[in-house]
Amino acid sequence: MAVKNADLADLLASTLEDLPKQEFEVTWDNPDYEFCRIYQKNRMEVDGGTSIVRKVMFNHTGNARYRRLYDTDSPAVGDVIDTITVPWCQVGTHYSWDKDEIQRNANDAKGFLKLMEARRIDGLWSLAELIEDRAWLTPTNSSDDLYPYGVPYYINMVDADSTTGGFVGQTIRYQDASTGTTCAGINASTNSKWKNYADVYTAIDNTLLRKLRIAFMRTRFKAPMFINDPAQQRRADKRFYAGYATVADLMDLADKKDDNHSGKDVLGNLRVDEGGLVLINRTPVQHIPQLDGVTDPETSGEPEPIYCVNYSKFIPFVQSNGWMVETEPMTDRYQHSTFTVFLDGKHNNLVTNRRECGFVLHKALTS
Repeated sequence: MAVKNADLADLLASTLEDLPKQEFEVTWDNPDYEFCRIYQKNRMEVDGGTSIVRKVMFNHTGNARYRRLYDTDSPAVGDVIDTITVPWCQVGTHYSWDKDEIQRNANDAKGFLKLMEARRIDGLWSLAELIEDRAWLTPTNSSDDLYPYGVPYYINMVDADSTTGGFVGQTIRYQDASTGTTCAGINASTNSKWKNYADVYTAIDNTLLRKLRIAFMRTRFKAPMFINDPAQQRRADKRFYAGYATVADLMDLADKKDDNHSGKDVLGNLRVDEGGLVLINRTPVQHIPQLDGVTDPETSGEPEPIYCVNYSKFIPFVQSNGWMVETEPMTDRYQHSTFTVFLDGKHNNLVTNRRECGFVLHKALTS
């Protein structure tokens, strides 16, 4: 569709008389873009193939026993390996310029904005928002392979109408309010070791802290010293995530426990880490806008979740030679003076061990 010169609002807005040359602000929506950072840093892994596939062993055959001299054995081999399967998701954005816009910007003495840079930021910002939003959601339903497997897909809350904590996280609550227990190709209702740790809390108090500490201890596993751990050893952080109100309440609780006031410390002597607003077990708690006031798709309740994610087992994957790939500028026969650049990527999140990938504490849900 043709665009009149008078409608080039972005271009005209950049010609204001006192605008500093080539400078402009962006009012970002997320404070940290946590998952965008993760996908660009060393927590991600690169893989290929038609999907992401890994193997997991839930049980042993039971061959070990104490024995007496000359006892006989009955050798047995069991089928103990299951397959984790995660599809690739395609994501992309694009940005365009008209040849005349570029020419008008090139020779103006007042110094227009770098139009090409502004349009690129426009497209990439949209992509960052999309990736960040979907990281905190489940797909639409159990057959949806359009959207990635976000944190709530792998780290499930306690079932509705239950307040019993432990390795009970098995119900995936999809965005269309349907539910299921098959996660990445494995049914948690029939494989108890494919359930994550979850518990409920009623208030931000000492009881909550005790439950968090228990969750920390119960989700920490090590291989026996005489077995070489077959899992890939990854050095990665654990991080807590919650909404603004929950993080503020945790800070209030930490402040109440800080009795070391001195001098002019009117607001207390509470120290916080720059990587997180407050620490639990020396692990930073990061506030996530997508978790502020979040509602449960199944019950419409407000669970106020506190997620702990262990990035040694919760692994963001990108496809080899298929992440953040920009095309050359393209033109179209119907808009021959318009140049468009497309940026595409293939990615998803893989959990190799749901008992260790993290846990969630939340308010009880009622059906």
